[in-house]
This record gives sequence, C-alpha cells and structure tokens, in this order.
Amino acid sequence: MQFSKEDLKKLSELSRISITGDQEDKMLKDMQAILGYVSEINTTEGETVKEKESHYNVVREDIVTHQSGDNTNAILDEAPNVLDAYVKVAQVLK
Repeated sequence: MQFSKEDLKKLSELSRISITGDQEDKMLKDMQAILGYVSEINTTEGETVKEKESHYNVVREDIVTHQSGDNTNAILDEAPNVLDAYVKVAQVLK
C-alpha cells in the first residue's frame, strides 16, 4: 500500500497536527515504512496451535479474606474528623 502526500495531509488535518514542509518528507517515508511492515505481517501464513496441557492458570483463587466492616472502627479512630461513622473532609469542589 502506498501512502501519498495527500494521505498525509488528510491524516494531519484529522489529527489536528501541523506538519511543516521539511517534516513532510520524513513523515511520508516513515508512514510508508510502517505500512510496508504491516502489509508484510498480513501476508504471513501459518497455524496457531494451543497446547492445553502446557498452559494453566497461575493466578490465585479470588477469596475474600476480610468481612466488610472489620477495619471500619480502626480507620475511624485514626481519622482527624468523623461525622456519623464517616470521615469528614474539607469541601474540594464548589
């Protein structure tokens, strides 16, 4: 696939990037190289083989170790301001 100066101009307008004349030639060369590489990848052939025996889940089982509210009182005891079992903070947004 060829990437032309017109394509580069459209792409720069869509992305709202201004490209100067001396950058245009380098960008055009880079884009053509990238598209050439992508087209080369698309032409490769082969099969994807998955071996179920060699793959396994290495992530630990998701188990809840604490009940909700276990540490609530300890946290509230450390907070500088508390109001009705909530940590009171200064207003940030007006």
